[in-house]
Amino acid sequence: SDLMYQNAVAAFSGVDKKLELAARTLGKSPWTVFWTVTLPLAWPTLLAGIVLSFARALGEFGATLMLAGYIPGKTDTLTLAIYFAVANGENDRALIYALIVFAFGLTVMYWFLAFSRRRVLRYRLGDGAGAPDDRAP
Repeated sequence: SDLMYQNAVAAFSGVDKKLELAARTLGKSPWTVFWTVTLPLAWPTLLAGIVLSFARALGEFGATLMLAGYIPGKTDTLTLAIYFAVANGENDRALIYALIVFAFGLTVMYWFLAFSRRRVLRYRLGDGAGAPDDRAP
């Protein structure tokens, strides 16, 4: 989606080229530089794009309904299931589906925050990739 594209462009253009060049002068291949320098630095912005695209996809039940129609058991999505459950007066079923989406969203956010926290702690302790090593002479 456009959200992911814009975040990817911002993520990769925001990486300091001097860091990539420094890795290249140390003899690293372009592929190694990408995986060990560029991608880790761009990852938070890329992840934001993924989350935004995912959230937009969850909310796009209108396009799914118009293009694919609603064929129970074939073109079901959670958002369509919630919509039609409410439309049919099955509020309990709609609530269960909404709780599933909510729990999934909380799980993804918790994972993201825990992952980010671990990376920051590793960097501060000097154990992360590219982190300063206080033990070196």
